[in-house]
Amino acid sequence: MDNILIIYPILPIVFLNFIVIFYMRYTVGKAIKKRDVEYRFFRAYEGSAPEYMLISRDHYKNFFEIPILFYLLCLVLYSINDVNTIDLWIAWLFVIFKFVHSYIRLTSNYVPYRAYSFYSCVIFLLCGWINLTIKIF
Repeated sequence: MDNILIIYPILPIVFLNFIVIFYMRYTVGKAIKKRDVEYRFFRAYEGSAPEYMLISRDHYKNFFEIPILFYLLCLVLYSINDVNTIDLWIAWLFVIFKFVHSYIRLTSNYVPYRAYSFYSCVIFLLCGWINLTIKIF
């Protein structure tokens, strides 16, 4: 199997990260324009801010948590030159559920559905790391 295939699932996650950045910027601009937030809030991110702005900001910060482990997994698999079909399925399922999680988080933000999609991502990521551990040992 071509080793480069494990890099492809990283690209949609990076693209999604940029979408979330632009969406966060949009919500910040909206909050400022509607005077829902004062400029001083941005000095130390303390004080009150509208929920829609905080949701997009928190979601952006989440991209520097679980997805980092996904990037690392894919890059380790690429570097050891041992990518198989199971690795690709796990990676693409992570991507699908990350998109679902982002959609829920930035639209309805219905917590039970959001939790299902988040924990699906975590489970697929854990399976990927377990599979990697088995390959190494």
